[in-house]
Amino acid sequence: GVEPFTTILGPNGSGKSTLLKSIVGLTTIFGGTIRFAGQEITSSATEAIVGQGIAYVPQRNNVFTGLTVRENLLLSARRLAKADAARASGDAYSLFPVLEKRLSQRAEQLSGGERQMLAIAMGWLARPRLMLLDEPSAGLSPLLTGEVFRVLQHLSQQGLPLVVVEQNARSVLQWCSYVYVLREGQLAFDGTAEACRADEAMVKTYLSVGGKRAGLRAKS
Repeated sequence: GVEPFTTILGPNGSGKSTLLKSIVGLTTIFGGTIRFAGQEITSSATEAIVGQGIAYVPQRNNVFTGLTVRENLLLSARRLAKADAARASGDAYSLFPVLEKRLSQRAEQLSGGERQMLAIAMGWLARPRLMLLDEPSAGLSPLLTGEVFRVLQHLSQQGLPLVVVEQNARSVLQWCSYVYVLREGQLAFDGTAEACRADEAMVKTYLSVGGKRAGLRAKS
């Protein structure tokens, strides 16, 4: 099974985002199989995969900008029974209090951090069994990045398994529980976040202060 808060790290072009897209049926798969909860989903349509309980939050175009925050949230809870949707919306406001203050605003009027919180809330409102997120900290300040990861850690502690692709290795390793490092499509590291922080090769390559590699943006 997936660890509570799993992060996939690696340089640009290593296949991180492609892996998430492949899981939800958004790429052509030429070999291998993908299984979820004991069932093979390799050739399933995206809608069927989402119906199985996998939520996917892409890096871009992850909210409906022309709709209000309330409309975005209602749309995400549409599969739930009315009472469940009302309860879930209340839970969402508790978890993402900033959104309750913005309910009547269109998503395009939100700040980058608020929009990312809305995207996460929308994925969570579908009551998934697994959530995949592609670079949730992209473009955010260190303070907002910490807020996003704090919310994600809380969701994982509430029992929602997460798989998060990240470039911001040093930040996410403070919050996640398990790490996979990809390099050119191959697995270069597999272990706990603590083990990753303690691995000299990983620290030198990905977590060194300063230099091009600190943010995982260098080509390997």
